[in-house]
Amino acid sequence: MSMRGLVVALLCGVLGLGLGAVVAFASQPHESRSNDAHPMSAVSPSVPIDERPKPPKTAPDITYPTLSPDLSLPPPDRTIGNDLATWTYHVPQGWVPYAVCVPTTECPPPMQPDDLLSPQQAARQPQVRFRPADEPPVGGFSLRVKILDNQLGLNPYTMVGTKISQFREAYHYFKRLHRTASAVYFTYIDGNRHLRYNYFQWFAAPGSSTATLEMSVAGRKQDVPGLKALFNRFADNVIGTTEPYRPGKKQPGSGRG
Repeated sequence: MSMRGLVVALLCGVLGLGLGAVVAFASQPHESRSNDAHPMSAVSPSVPIDERPKPPKTAPDITYPTLSPDLSLPPPDRTIGNDLATWTYHVPQGWVPYAVCVPTTECPPPMQPDDLLSPQQAARQPQVRFRPADEPPVGGFSLRVKILDNQLGLNPYTMVGTKISQFREAYHYFKRLHRTASAVYFTYIDGNRHLRYNYFQWFAAPGSSTATLEMSVAGRKQDVPGLKALFNRFADNVIGTTEPYRPGKKQPGSGRG
């Protein structure tokens, strides 16, 4: 081969290698780069982003009068308790006690849930609900008190966390409004599609860290100012002691009015 032929052959080989490298590079996947700081488009996301189920349409509230914040409250004259504590509290004037049977063993036969209780029966029940005598049994407002057989010595703060977990599991549409060391405020949609406002608080008797009393108020959106007033005034006036409860025995003196 002549010198000219050898040079031509070498040049063809070099050009072939270069073109092959270009083709190979172009066929490889590569990153998109930019000097601008901006979100990159997702490619066929497998899961929708930030899509939450909307709450169902709620049913109209019952047409019962609104709970007034200007409550008439007598001195604490109701009692509830067990071997761990005794509590004295008050309820709005004219409200009457009804049976709460959760679990059902709380109501000995023939007592049934929402039965009207006598004062003597209410003083011996571990859980009682109070509401106006003429209010429908479902959909209105109420005050509930429950004595806790808290043998584990759980404090109010722990009870708050437990209640939040229970309601999240029980109601799909649950929203926590506010939380403190001893209370929680939230809304949920009940089985009748009513939007409910429910506030809970736990109490430990003086000298103890064990939560032995649970109270809650519940109602409609229009009742919120009255619910807050009742919630706060109950806490200001309830009286607790670690003395074992003896129904019929004279209890500690009244609190602030």
